[in-house]
Amino acid sequence: MPSSLPTETLCTIFEYLPPGALSQLTLVSYRFRAIAERVLYTNIAILEPIPHSNPVPSRTCRCCETILQNPRLTALVKRLSVRWQTDPGPHDQYMPYVAPALWRLNRMLRVLTQLEILDISIGLVGAPITAQTILDGCRFPALRLFALCGVGRGGLRHPAHHTCSTPSIDRFLAATPSIRHLRLSDHFEPLALLASDLPALSAFRGTAIAAASLIPGRPICCLTLTGPENVTDEELVHIARGSVRIRWLDLSNISATPILLRDVSRRLPEVQLLKFKLALRHTLHHSFTGISILAGLTPVLGAFPRLSTLDLSSTPVSNMGLGSSLEEFQLCTTWARSCPSLRNVIFPSKTEWTRSPEHTWVSSTTPYYTRH
Repeated sequence: MPSSLPTETLCTIFEYLPPGALSQLTLVSYRFRAIAERVLYTNIAILEPIPHSNPVPSRTCRCCETILQNPRLTALVKRLSVRWQTDPGPHDQYMPYVAPALWRLNRMLRVLTQLEILDISIGLVGAPITAQTILDGCRFPALRLFALCGVGRGGLRHPAHHTCSTPSIDRFLAATPSIRHLRLSDHFEPLALLASDLPALSAFRGTAIAAASLIPGRPICCLTLTGPENVTDEELVHIARGSVRIRWLDLSNISATPILLRDVSRRLPEVQLLKFKLALRHTLHHSFTGISILAGLTPVLGAFPRLSTLDLSSTPVSNMGLGSSLEEFQLCTTWARSCPSLRNVIFPSKTEWTRSPEHTWVSSTTPYYTRH
């Protein structure tokens, strides 16, 4: 009989069941309800389209009401992701419909004190919503990863309702010292934090202006820069002032030029993994065509004395054409002469080349990130 199985075995079985089946199992017995609810509510992920034609985030509202009406569930929730997909254009017209949902979301977050991961993306940049709207009164002593985007002014130059910065995100971050991974992809303002805030932070994803204000004095070794704006050398100077060296650098969300890579090599020479999306083809060697244009990166890569992995997979193939295996092999060989520490290269074709102990480059079908 299923009821005689150990709890650990039932948990394993329940993890393979869809939410509808788990909901049905909560009606079988108290034991089944406890196990099914743990599987259902430990990791809550809501991906909800809210177009102009139907702008009410009903799934989010139902989840909030369920949690608020069943206090026994609050201790179960460890990971929460709420992502709204909105239509492009001005977002003010959403407010009458989403304001009640945001109120419920805030009330739910106030009772989820055991959260370890919180990822909020509501897609309403420019609307009269701030981080405080969502996070007011929330405390998460065990929070390890925090991500927030789609609120505030974002990259808008002159939003109607966000003429000045809002300090609510700063207050929340200062009150949550357990955060190790922070993602603020569209926060285009400096963060006003004390040197003692976020002492355990090791990874940041966000704009260069936010990174330049956050990293000095903190042990951030993994950095992903976002945003359409250029990264200035002054910002790189501040980014280089962390308490540890940046070793993992992802520039694939911005347009990286050889000039930027040169500045990065000068300010962040300890980078071991570099991922970027190459832009401005005309800045490279004019005599090259197709994928061979990447040969113009040779002197730039030589400025990274510890570079081990180079990831070009985010560069559109249309920028240079799809290269042959021979061309990729030749580039790996050329780059390795300039950068002896190089061990892995991922090309725009998504083909990965690995340098063997015998110093021979071989292609691989297994992505680097799944092997390390």
